[in-house]
Amino acid sequence: MTTKNSLDAPWIRVLPLGGLGEIGKNMMILETVDDIVVIDAGVLFPEWNMPGIDVVIPDMDYLEENADRVRALLITHGHEDHIGAVPHFLKRVNVPVYAPAMAEALIHEKLRQAKMRDESEVQIIHAGEQHDIGGLKVEWFSVCHSVPDSMGIAIDTPAGVVIHTGDFKIDNAPVIGQPTDLGVLADICQDGALLVMADSTYAEEEGYSPSDREVVENLPDLIGAAKNRIIVSSFASQIARIQIVADACIRHGRKLCILGRSMINNTKIGRDLGHLNIPGDLIITAAEAASLPDDKVLILTTGSQGEPQSGLVRMSRNDHRDITIQDDDTIIMSASTIPGNEVPVNDSINDLVRLGARVITNHQTRTHVPGHARKEELRMLLNATRPKYFVPIHGEYRMLKAHIDLAITTGVKEENAFLLIDGDVLELDANSGEVVDKIQAGHIFVHGLGMWDESGNVVVERRSLQHNGVVTVAFSRDTVDGSLVGRPKIVSAGFVHVADADGLLREAEDALMPVLDQHLKKAIEWGDLETIVRNTVGSFLGRRTKRRPLIITSAIDV
Repeated sequence: MTTKNSLDAPWIRVLPLGGLGEIGKNMMILETVDDIVVIDAGVLFPEWNMPGIDVVIPDMDYLEENADRVRALLITHGHEDHIGAVPHFLKRVNVPVYAPAMAEALIHEKLRQAKMRDESEVQIIHAGEQHDIGGLKVEWFSVCHSVPDSMGIAIDTPAGVVIHTGDFKIDNAPVIGQPTDLGVLADICQDGALLVMADSTYAEEEGYSPSDREVVENLPDLIGAAKNRIIVSSFASQIARIQIVADACIRHGRKLCILGRSMINNTKIGRDLGHLNIPGDLIITAAEAASLPDDKVLILTTGSQGEPQSGLVRMSRNDHRDITIQDDDTIIMSASTIPGNEVPVNDSINDLVRLGARVITNHQTRTHVPGHARKEELRMLLNATRPKYFVPIHGEYRMLKAHIDLAITTGVKEENAFLLIDGDVLELDANSGEVVDKIQAGHIFVHGLGMWDESGNVVVERRSLQHNGVVTVAFSRDTVDGSLVGRPKIVSAGFVHVADADGLLREAEDALMPVLDQHLKKAIEWGDLETIVRNTVGSFLGRRTKRRPLIITSAIDV
């Protein structure tokens, strides 16, 4: 990779591998001539056009190619879109990990499940700590977000101070955790930051993000007004919400039944770290909940985003092993719908209502507040840090653009505000900045133990199966002269209605026979023959149906 500067001029490079132009798989590289540090290693949850995929992670080839200069992985907080890919990262780059306490506990559990490193190899950090990492001095500072122990990171580089906010909002009285420490941040940036990289999720929204105190006011009242069983669905990482629900149970004489592996695990971690104060006798099992009157039970579970295997969605499908939805159940969805999840969320709500439940969402009354700063809070951050250069992070393209526009109104020069996307290589020094290169930074799809990049055919084939079904072509060849034996056989699944299939597929077999006769009379590689068969059958079916199924070809030698 080339550089616009001589090696005598201090410079840094900023290389996003994920999180810019999308919500998820956050990973940022900060590079100097001698050192590379990586900030966060998150996952993107599969979108509607990624059938069968478990998660999507960043492409880490660049890091593996430069592993000798990678010094550490720095974690801002414990959400999946910031830590979900840590095991994949550590399989490729063997470096120390620095993480806040809540994130460390969650990472430790991930590494345990992956049968990887001991917890001692992930170092817990606290706000105000400074660490020399290579030639860099790194300091963490408190920010308010929807998971405890959230941090921003200040990195003192040879070119100047770089600020990475992580996810944050300004809330001076959070239910759990610390407020965003703008005072410390202003001290760190007393001479102005060289570069600020800041959360853009709500950069389009005017005003201030509401405090979680509003949920404290509303959620207990909703719980108190319900006459029968209550089911609350929330993010498992929303530790403050767990405390609010537990307090409401105590206030209104209900026992708390927590369901779902992630919700149970995060509650345990929150209690172990002292973030949650929940009496042991408040929590009951699903079996104990079944033995109590409905008006003495509250069930806390996951599923607010319509996740197929989550507790609430299983209940909506009537296939949860412990809970069956009943008439007059009150279901409170204590979360906002993440963009892209509208269809599965609405489907699960409709199914719950069909089963007789009353569903209360954040649209009707305040059951949730976001954990991201809006415009006025973003202005406060920019005024406290006074950056020379600005890069918006964590957001879809329109969010990044809105944040760029906002930064310019606060005094950042237009030529010093850079709207990057994944893979851009931004090089900065004290005098100028420029995008100097582009590296590979696409999706890596993960399903079980399998992993594929975007150039592979697995996801493409799955999309074809999802939309157009599959057609299988089988034929027999004579082992002596290679000639066609009998007729080819074509069958389909998910392609055409069974009543229409026989005639159409028999005509396709008729169209294929002379083509096979022609090509099997001469020596031909299997790959070439397979392509000919797919093109012949695909073209025929495309003309007749205006659809192109996935075509699988096999030959039997007889």
